[in-house]
Amino acid sequence: MGQSVNKSRETKKYRRILCIVFLFLCLCSLSIGVDDNVTCINLLKIEKQAWHTFIISRLPRTLAIIITATGLSIAGVIMQAIGRNQFVSPSTIGTTQAASLGVLISSILLNVPSRNAQLVFAFLFSLISTQFFIFILNKIKLKETYFVPMLGLMYGGIIASLTQMFAYQNNVLQILSSLNLGSFNRFTSFRLLWIVLIPVCFALVYATRFSIVSIGADFAKNLGINYNRTIFLGVTLVSLISASTFVTVGPIPFVGLIIPNLINQYFGSHLKNNMLNITLFGSSFVLFCDIISRLIIFPYEVAI
Repeated sequence: MGQSVNKSRETKKYRRILCIVFLFLCLCSLSIGVDDNVTCINLLKIEKQAWHTFIISRLPRTLAIIITATGLSIAGVIMQAIGRNQFVSPSTIGTTQAASLGVLISSILLNVPSRNAQLVFAFLFSLISTQFFIFILNKIKLKETYFVPMLGLMYGGIIASLTQMFAYQNNVLQILSSLNLGSFNRFTSFRLLWIVLIPVCFALVYATRFSIVSIGADFAKNLGINYNRTIFLGVTLVSLISASTFVTVGPIPFVGLIIPNLINQYFGSHLKNNMLNITLFGSSFVLFCDIISRLIIFPYEVAI
């Protein structure tokens, strides 16, 4: 009983620290920019130019970082649950690489595709690729902790090679090089990024099922859960998150790998209870990385 109380106190303590760090980094992100006119004094004076820059540029970028980080972190948690391995994530099993291939194919077929078309192609390729990886994983008997991420990295490397081959054959290597740079500087469409919130909400509703599925197929079936349907739902959510974030801001690697493992270490593995912690920690991590990318050669930026 005493250990449970102490653990609860520690959890609340860590969460308070996360909240403070998150708010501090949000303020830092909102205050950084080329336009020196955006200051607290000018905002309090309700200066038109300062508020225009703040609303059009600073605030959307910070919100985009929070949504992207939350989505990718939760995608990593889901992938680790359905893959039953703590070292798998969208960036280590070929999901992100498949999204890149989908966007490239849309550019080749449609010449100048819209963002919506890119999203559709990226989602379909991510879904098919991830589902195929899960199929391969279920057929392999050797499932040591180190083997699954190694297989995923090999699989992702094959997809990346195919992408480069198609880009070379169709003379669109320049498009491919721009696709593989993740930066919130290229963020232009909030409409596509809001899509991330849909799978995040589904993840919250089905969090308990994903936790049960992570134990095993037999255990899940004994509790009346449709194992295959839950796996497919998880793959769909991960693919949608990966596709929408890739099309909007580009690849942000390893967020879905690092954040879930750190959250599990400090807060446990209960997905439903950790949603807020995942949001705070994932957002703080990506905010910090974005701030560094903006300051390192200010006023220019490097890829995150």
